[in-house]
Amino acid sequence: MTDPQSPIDKMATAAAGVSASVQEAAHEAKPAFERLADRLSDSISEMAHHSRDTAIETRKLLAQKTQQATSTAEHCIQRAPFKSVFIALGVGAVAATLVSWLMRPRDH
Repeated sequence: MTDPQSPIDKMATAAAGVSASVQEAAHEAKPAFERLADRLSDSISEMAHHSRDTAIETRKLLAQKTQQATSTAEHCIQRAPFKSVFIALGVGAVAATLVSWLMRPRDH
């Protein structure tokens, strides 16, 4: 005849079995997790390189467009200097009007 186990002993035995099963599953899953971590690391590294390359290309494009706009503005100013001065005066007047309108106190 077997000795009856107390509930605490039964729980301890069950917990030990569960713990062993969890440790075994973790041991078996470790290589898969390591492969997943390597793939994620590679993907993140690739995205970082792609972002860096995109930023470099964007900076080059922005510099090119800025140079082109500057060249066009210089050409227009040389071709029609008085017209350019009047345009600048108009833009300045509009900017001053907007600033004064935004700075005035508002009554509710």
